[in-house]
Amino acid sequence: MPPVDSAVRPLPTPPDGISPDVRAALATPGWALRQRVPSASDIAMLTYDLGVLLGAGLPLMQALDVLGEQTTDQVLRGVLRSVSQEIQVGKKFSEALGRYPSLFSPLYRGIVGNGETTGRLDMALERLAAFLERDLEFRRKVRDILVYPAMVMAMAGVVLGIFLIYIIPAFDQVYRHAGASLPPLTKALVAWSRLARTTMPLVFPCAAALLVPQVRRWLLGTCLPPIQRALLTIPITRALARTALLGRFAHSMAMVLHSGVPLLSALDVAGEVGGPREFGSVIDTLKRSIIGGRRLTEAMRGTGWFPPTFLNMVNVGEETGKLETMIARTAAILDREFDVRMRRFLTLLEPLLILMVGAIVGVILMALYLPMFGLARAVLH
Repeated sequence: MPPVDSAVRPLPTPPDGISPDVRAALATPGWALRQRVPSASDIAMLTYDLGVLLGAGLPLMQALDVLGEQTTDQVLRGVLRSVSQEIQVGKKFSEALGRYPSLFSPLYRGIVGNGETTGRLDMALERLAAFLERDLEFRRKVRDILVYPAMVMAMAGVVLGIFLIYIIPAFDQVYRHAGASLPPLTKALVAWSRLARTTMPLVFPCAAALLVPQVRRWLLGTCLPPIQRALLTIPITRALARTALLGRFAHSMAMVLHSGVPLLSALDVAGEVGGPREFGSVIDTLKRSIIGGRRLTEAMRGTGWFPPTFLNMVNVGEETGKLETMIARTAAILDREFDVRMRRFLTLLEPLLILMVGAIVGVILMALYLPMFGLARAVLH
């Protein structure tokens, strides 16, 4: 694996290996907005490398030291050094990772903890690395879905801004000198243009302050949960987003069960997929139903969230005693379904966006040229 690059300035290193400001940043949900920190890709590479080193026979602390020396990312190096020292004083690896919840999710720590319990930490890390790579691929797919609409909307915003700030005022000046009577649509457009020119010095810095952190979250891969929640509320994207959410849940569930985690604990860990609050309620309902003596298939059917394919595969898994295998196959089916739905969505979205932008430009041009027809009639009469 290639070393992780970093643009962070060198940080002073106290005895515990990581500065207090970096530790406070990592423990804060909004740390990714304030400074460059390890991304999801960095954590996936770290997990893969650590699994390889442990599989080659290196002790855990020595493997952590090797990775700490290899990386040029000062924050990640400090984290590895701090985790190694926590292990040295008697803590478990999973407990040491718990100091950095923004880097290592409950799912990550749960798989690591189970690997420590079973004595196969190297295999647990290899499965976890494969899961993280798959999750990164999913995030890239989501970004691919949103890149084209974002670019079209950005271009539409630029065109609209040019109209409001430059073109409409020029037409307004011509019509005022000619004494033309403006129709209501043109008056509204002129009023919006004046408002835009007046508020632009204030609106632009505020918009930049709001958008720059979101773009940074996008690049770091930490903006997926809010995007997913938003897509679940839009009718045209709801089916696509639900398929993606269930696919991630199935992948998480299969990995956790394959690691030997009991079903109820597996639901807790796999439920950390960044879905809406409604999905968290679904997980709670599943747990209560199972505690009450119902099978997983029956509990899932009662929520109304899981499609027939999911239910049938889980049912077969419960009947044959191969639940984790059948859920893994369900995840693969949902991945293929997501790809098909995504292609259909993009095929539908492209002409819709073009029509929308064309309609906006058409309305603006119509509003600009309507007074000319009035002037022409006045000249003819």
